[in-house]
Amino acid sequence: MKLTYNILWVDNDRGIYEHHKDDILEHLKNLGFEPKIEFLDDYQSFIDAKLNLNNYDIFILDYKLKLGQDGNEIIKIIREDNYTEIIFYSGVPDQARKQIFDDKSNGIYITSRDFIQFEEDVIGLINITIKKVQDVNNLRGLIMAEVAELDRIKERIIIKYANKNKCGTLEKYIIKTVTMSNEDNTKKVVKYTDSHINEIIDKLRLDSDKKARTVQKADDSFSESTYRKEILKIRNKFAHIEEKDNMIGDIEFTEEKCIQIRKSIKEYKSILEDIEQKI
Repeated sequence: MKLTYNILWVDNDRGIYEHHKDDILEHLKNLGFEPKIEFLDDYQSFIDAKLNLNNYDIFILDYKLKLGQDGNEIIKIIREDNYTEIIFYSGVPDQARKQIFDDKSNGIYITSRDFIQFEEDVIGLINITIKKVQDVNNLRGLIMAEVAELDRIKERIIIKYANKNKCGTLEKYIIKTVTMSNEDNTKKVVKYTDSHINEIIDKLRLDSDKKARTVQKADDSFSESTYRKEILKIRNKFAHIEEKDNMIGDIEFTEEKCIQIRKSIKEYKSILEDIEQKI
């Protein structure tokens, strides 16, 4: 499970796409995801793009494209190495449904071009794909991966700030922080006092908390204590506490909690990217 939810949409006519894309994107944002839709305007573009189809969480396709190609041809291409759900829309959905049923295709859904029905079915299928992978282990993996990405952004902020200001403030702060946190490291860290910021970060292996505290030193609009409460404490519980009776420590594992965690990660990613951008 990833924080980004990727959709591939193929249609000769942009009408349905333009009418529904904003509602679909908004729905995914409300679930705590970063949605991305890639739109291709014909069958040949789909063939020529040579896409990595495993990057997508759902495919939305016009069943009957121009030039004689139909949905079954695309199904064969996608199913060569991908079993992601596919939803087709058609002006004659019963006919398309019969053809797909005859071909015994799995994971394929048909909806009509009716605006209300189309959106209900697409959003319903999106919800199904999310629930299929919304278990503790998948959410644990998402949290670990995304907090690691937040750490990489924090590291870039620290290096960018230090290289721009060249005052040694962050270097000295990191040395002091590491020394205070573990007196046994004193001899190890002192030799890096006059080192470049990149070497300090690399050699001392700053943990997520120390990186957050250093970012706050670089930009006091960032609250390390709030970040620790809303991100790191959650990460630590999912990393170290086993699920029991639908609880991770004092965290109840619910759909609402999953959404809240995804939204918190998205929020801090945006905050850190803004800080990085303005340095």
